[in-house]
Amino acid sequence: MKKINISSCSFALFFLVIAILAFALTGCGKSDKDKAAPEMTVTIAQAKSETVPLYLDYVGTLQSIESVDINARVEGFLVERAFKDGADVKKGDLLFVIDPRPFEAALVAAEAQLAEDLAALSYAREQVRRYKSLVEKDYITRDAYDEYLTQAKEAQALVDADRANVVQAQLDLSYCTMYAPFDGRIGRRLVDVGNLVGSGEATLLATLVQLDPIYVYFSVAERDIPEVLKQQNIKPLTFSIILPDESKHPQDGTIDFVDNQVDITTGTITLRGIVSNTSKTILPGQFVKVQLLLEEQPNTIVVPSQAIGEQQGDTFVYVVGTDNKVEFRDVTAGASYKELRVIEKGLSAGEKVVVNGLQKIKPGMTVKTETQAEADAKKKAAASPSPKPTGKDSK
Repeated sequence: MKKINISSCSFALFFLVIAILAFALTGCGKSDKDKAAPEMTVTIAQAKSETVPLYLDYVGTLQSIESVDINARVEGFLVERAFKDGADVKKGDLLFVIDPRPFEAALVAAEAQLAEDLAALSYAREQVRRYKSLVEKDYITRDAYDEYLTQAKEAQALVDADRANVVQAQLDLSYCTMYAPFDGRIGRRLVDVGNLVGSGEATLLATLVQLDPIYVYFSVAERDIPEVLKQQNIKPLTFSIILPDESKHPQDGTIDFVDNQVDITTGTITLRGIVSNTSKTILPGQFVKVQLLLEEQPNTIVVPSQAIGEQQGDTFVYVVGTDNKVEFRDVTAGASYKELRVIEKGLSAGEKVVVNGLQKIKPGMTVKTETQAEADAKKKAAASPSPKPTGKDSK
């Protein structure tokens, strides 16, 4: 039997175990290093100092500056409608015509009666002239002469009445044709051609409203009244109109009326503004949001709205310092301005704030930064299709 050297085998086994453990420890260390998480990339924006307008928001109602009901003022049959329902019309445009023939005849009759009574007046005056010298010579009595004078006065009164009848006949004839009293938009017709109108009372035919410019009425809360009146005394207040779809009316308006008392039931005061409406995209009776501009605030700190986080009713931002470490910062956020948010307290101009991924970062983290323009360029490049290889490159 062959004799085994136990001492030599034990040493060999020992060194083998040591080598395996060393290799395992070396391999584990390398794996942990390889698995270390890379630094997160965040998009940042600089806090800026800008002049920001200070607005107060209210709900307003649009109302036409001029509105008129087109009524039939004389009785007759409607013979013409000269517009399309809902059309824009100009001042002086013909709208309706009532059959004028009866009124033309009445005018002719009134003028004829006037002519007849003018002739009688002329004869009566001639009689007065003729008998005046005779009564002075006592060839006729004073009573006879006074009778001629009375006849002349009666003839004059008839002529005056005839002239009034002619004027009335002319007015009645003019009422047969109805014209637009101002530029505006007419509603639908309420009476069709062929119907008798104006029988016994005025008949409403249509309604015309002015659209450009247009009024907007709104009520200012009692807490805002002192500041509003203060700014109104400094300069005319201006406002913008926000439509129900959140789009902005292209033209701004000016406040032209402030009521002289506060409504004690609501604690508000009524203001009225006038605004151009050349596009005719807003209409009387429509509800809109009114943004009343009080003043311009200079040196106001603003950041993108998406940089603002909320936590238990408080607002905060994440600030990235020069060492690229993230800092949690409590701030006091104010009004919104375009796509920005006013920071009233807690941030200085030039500081960098994180604008995306607020839920993924924590205070003290070290991050990589990029601007919004760089992030957009990266997304655009990633979305672009890769160029196809040419025949030469594929070989």
